[in-house]
Amino acid sequence: MTNGFIYPLFDSIIRFLCYCNLVEFFKFIAKLYTEISFKQREEIVTKDAIVKSCNIAIDIFQVSKWSVLFLLWYYSVDSLFSRIVVCYFLATNLFTYFYYHVWGSKYQKRTDRDTLNRKFLNAILAISFYIFCYAYLFQIHYSHMIKWPDDLIDSTNAIYLSVANAFTLTYGGFSPLTQKIRIVFMSELITTFLFFTVIITNSIPNHIGELHE
Repeated sequence: MTNGFIYPLFDSIIRFLCYCNLVEFFKFIAKLYTEISFKQREEIVTKDAIVKSCNIAIDIFQVSKWSVLFLLWYYSVDSLFSRIVVCYFLATNLFTYFYYHVWGSKYQKRTDRDTLNRKFLNAILAISFYIFCYAYLFQIHYSHMIKWPDDLIDSTNAIYLSVANAFTLTYGGFSPLTQKIRIVFMSELITTFLFFTVIITNSIPNHIGELHE
């Protein structure tokens, strides 16, 4: 037991949580479809083909979760189920970057230009997504727990509040009214800290060492 028992236990929990991440299901289906397609053509499946199909699956998942969020927001869906869905998206959004860029997945990391730029783009999308998720929660689920400037509750104010809270800017007339919403505010601050001090530093493209023609 060279690593003691705390690390192996925590590592097992992380691996288990990976299987609870919906994006992994999308990637599994894409990989399975690719393998079946190559088998039907009596060809040997290539690593590049698997990577391509998984990247498409990730993009489909990205579009799907953004679509779900905007539909819930557009129709002002205020239910326990919608709150659970958005909180799940928030948790998996953070976990994905923690797992692949900090903890270390079982997959070999690629360092080509397109992969690095794609990683950076996905990081920007992830940050934007969690800011919009909190804005949705502030406006739809927790608006009665927040003092709004001029009592105007709309998406613009909600997005402004989410950005201000994430980057510790002035609230500009907003203020939390309950202990529960203070915890929600604090969770967004913690998420921002994790993204920018731990995860994003491992996601910014670094093209040093590339050969130039």
